[in-house]
Amino acid sequence: MAVSYGDAAAWAGVVSSVIFSTTALAVSVRSLRHAQRAADAAERQAVAAELAVPQAPPPVSWQAELPRSRRMEIGTPYVIRNVGNEPATGVKVQSRGFKISEIEGLDEGVVLPGASFVVILIEWISTGSRTNEILLLWDGQTLPVGIALPPRPPEPPPIFVKTTPIIR
Repeated sequence: MAVSYGDAAAWAGVVSSVIFSTTALAVSVRSLRHAQRAADAAERQAVAAELAVPQAPPPVSWQAELPRSRRMEIGTPYVIRNVGNEPATGVKVQSRGFKISEIEGLDEGVVLPGASFVVILIEWISTGSRTNEILLLWDGQTLPVGIALPPRPPEPPPIFVKTTPIIR
Protein backbone atom coordinates (compact mmCIF):
# COMPACT_ATOMS: atom_id res chain seq x y z
CA MET A 1 0.00 0.00 0.00
CA ALA A 2 1.47 3.17 -1.11
CA VAL A 3 0.81 6.50 0.52
CA SER A 4 0.63 9.46 -1.77
CA TYR A 5 1.48 12.96 -0.70
CA GLY A 6 -1.71 14.31 -2.23
CA ASP A 7 -3.78 12.30 0.16
CA ALA A 8 -1.75 13.44 3.18
CA ALA A 9 -2.16 17.10 2.24
CA ALA A 10 -5.90 16.62 1.78
CA TRP A 11 -6.17 14.90 5.14
CA ALA A 12 -4.10 17.59 6.82
CA GLY A 13 -6.41 20.22 5.35
CA VAL A 14 -9.49 18.36 6.60
CA VAL A 15 -8.04 17.94 10.09
CA SER A 16 -6.90 21.56 10.32
CA SER A 17 -10.27 22.82 9.10
CA VAL A 18 -12.06 20.69 11.73
CA ILE A 19 -9.74 22.05 14.44
CA PHE A 20 -10.27 25.67 13.33
CA SER A 21 -14.04 25.15 13.04
CA THR A 22 -14.24 23.63 16.53
CA THR A 23 -12.15 26.45 17.95
CA ALA A 24 -14.32 29.05 16.22
CA LEU A 25 -17.47 27.36 17.57
CA ALA A 26 -16.07 27.38 21.12
CA VAL A 27 -15.08 31.05 20.84
CA SER A 28 -18.50 32.05 19.47
CA VAL A 29 -20.35 30.14 22.25
CA ARG A 30 -18.19 31.85 24.85
CA SER A 31 -18.74 35.30 23.31
CA LEU A 32 -22.49 34.60 23.17
CA ARG A 33 -22.48 33.93 26.95
CA HIS A 34 -20.57 37.16 27.60
CA ALA A 35 -22.91 39.12 25.33
CA GLN A 36 -25.93 37.71 27.20
CA ARG A 37 -24.42 38.68 30.57
CA ALA A 38 -23.65 42.17 29.26
CA ALA A 39 -27.22 42.56 27.97
CA ASP A 40 -28.65 41.47 31.34
CA ALA A 41 -26.38 43.92 33.17
CA ALA A 42 -27.40 46.74 30.81
CA GLU A 43 -31.08 45.97 31.38
CA ARG A 44 -30.64 46.02 35.18
CA GLN A 45 -28.76 49.29 34.91
CA ALA A 46 -31.53 50.83 32.77
CA VAL A 47 -34.19 49.78 35.30
CA ALA A 48 -32.13 51.23 38.16
CA ALA A 49 -31.69 54.49 36.24
CA GLU A 50 -35.46 54.73 35.65
CA LEU A 51 -36.15 54.21 39.34
CA ALA A 52 -33.55 56.82 40.30
CA VAL A 53 -35.21 59.56 38.22
CA PRO A 54 -37.97 61.23 40.27
CA GLN A 55 -41.40 61.11 38.70
CA ALA A 56 -42.86 64.41 37.56
CA PRO A 57 -45.70 65.56 39.80
CA PRO A 58 -49.19 65.32 38.34
CA PRO A 59 -50.65 68.51 36.82
CA VAL A 60 -52.79 69.19 39.91
CA SER A 61 -52.15 67.45 43.20
CA TRP A 62 -53.13 68.43 46.74
CA GLN A 63 -51.62 68.19 50.20
CA ALA A 64 -53.24 69.18 53.50
CA GLU A 65 -51.18 70.63 56.36
CA LEU A 66 -51.79 72.14 59.74
CA PRO A 67 -50.87 75.83 59.89
CA ARG A 68 -47.70 76.74 61.74
CA SER A 69 -49.40 79.26 63.96
CA ARG A 70 -52.94 79.15 65.20
CA ARG A 71 -54.90 82.20 66.01
CA MET A 72 -57.91 82.08 68.27
CA GLU A 73 -60.74 80.79 66.15
CA ILE A 74 -63.64 78.41 66.30
CA GLY A 75 -62.85 75.24 64.38
CA THR A 76 -59.73 73.60 63.04
CA PRO A 77 -57.81 75.33 60.22
CA TYR A 78 -56.15 73.28 57.49
CA VAL A 79 -53.84 74.60 54.78
CA ILE A 80 -54.65 72.97 51.41
CA ARG A 81 -51.67 73.30 49.02
CA ASN A 82 -51.45 72.65 45.26
CA VAL A 83 -48.28 70.53 44.99
CA GLY A 84 -48.79 69.89 41.26
CA ASN A 85 -47.08 71.74 38.42
CA GLU A 86 -50.12 73.46 36.87
CA PRO A 87 -52.68 75.91 38.27
CA ALA A 88 -56.01 74.53 39.43
CA THR A 89 -59.04 76.51 38.28
CA GLY A 90 -62.64 76.29 39.40
CA VAL A 91 -61.65 74.79 42.77
CA LYS A 92 -64.60 73.91 45.00
CA VAL A 93 -64.47 72.51 48.53
CA GLN A 94 -67.14 70.00 49.49
CA SER A 95 -68.02 68.88 52.98
CA ARG A 96 -68.98 65.49 54.32
CA GLY A 97 -69.91 65.16 58.00
CA PHE A 98 -68.64 68.59 59.03
CA LYS A 99 -69.34 72.26 58.49
CA ILE A 100 -67.00 74.60 56.66
CA SER A 101 -66.76 77.71 58.77
CA GLU A 102 -64.59 79.76 56.44
CA ILE A 103 -62.40 79.48 53.33
CA GLU A 104 -59.54 81.97 53.08
CA GLY A 105 -57.39 82.60 50.01
CA LEU A 106 -59.49 80.78 47.41
CA ASP A 107 -59.98 83.81 45.20
CA GLU A 108 -62.10 83.03 42.15
CA GLY A 109 -61.34 79.32 42.60
CA VAL A 110 -57.78 79.57 41.23
CA VAL A 111 -54.83 78.00 43.06
CA LEU A 112 -51.41 78.35 41.43
CA PRO A 113 -48.70 75.67 41.78
CA GLY A 114 -47.20 75.89 45.28
CA ALA A 115 -49.98 78.23 46.46
CA SER A 116 -52.47 77.34 49.16
CA PHE A 117 -55.74 78.30 50.80
CA VAL A 118 -57.08 77.76 54.32
CA VAL A 119 -60.22 75.85 55.19
CA ILE A 120 -61.59 76.14 58.73
CA LEU A 121 -63.69 73.11 59.66
CA ILE A 122 -66.20 72.82 62.45
CA GLU A 123 -67.08 69.26 63.35
CA TRP A 124 -70.66 68.44 64.11
CA ILE A 125 -71.05 68.34 67.86
CA SER A 126 -74.39 66.53 67.74
CA THR A 127 -73.08 63.54 65.77
CA GLY A 128 -69.57 63.64 67.15
CA SER A 129 -68.31 62.77 63.68
CA ARG A 130 -64.71 63.50 62.88
CA THR A 131 -63.39 63.58 59.39
CA ASN A 132 -60.01 62.58 58.07
CA GLU A 133 -60.45 63.96 54.56
CA ILE A 134 -61.83 66.90 52.65
CA LEU A 135 -63.32 66.69 49.15
CA LEU A 136 -62.03 68.93 46.35
CA LEU A 137 -63.33 69.40 42.83
CA TRP A 138 -61.66 71.48 40.09
CA ASP A 139 -61.86 72.00 36.35
CA GLY A 140 -60.88 68.83 34.52
CA GLN A 141 -61.80 66.63 37.50
CA THR A 142 -65.27 65.06 37.17
CA LEU A 143 -65.48 63.36 40.58
CA PRO A 144 -64.55 64.88 43.94
CA VAL A 145 -61.11 63.83 45.21
CA GLY A 146 -60.59 63.07 48.90
CA ILE A 147 -57.57 64.84 50.41
CA ALA A 148 -56.29 63.26 53.62
CA LEU A 149 -56.18 65.67 56.57
CA PRO A 150 -53.42 65.45 59.18
CA PRO A 151 -54.56 64.60 62.72
CA ARG A 152 -56.01 67.50 64.63
CA PRO A 153 -53.69 68.88 67.30
CA PRO A 154 -54.71 68.21 70.88
CA GLU A 155 -56.67 70.93 72.60
CA PRO A 156 -54.55 72.94 75.03
CA PRO A 157 -55.37 72.27 78.67
CA PRO A 158 -57.54 74.84 80.35
CA ILE A 159 -55.73 77.47 82.33
CA PHE A 160 -56.69 77.62 85.99
CA VAL A 161 -55.57 80.45 88.19
CA LYS A 162 -55.17 79.48 91.78
CA THR A 163 -56.48 82.15 94.09
CA THR A 164 -56.03 82.34 97.77
CA PRO A 165 -58.52 84.11 99.97
CA ILE A 166 -57.27 87.18 101.75
CA ILE A 167 -57.91 86.91 105.47
CA ARG A 168 -57.85 90.08 107.52
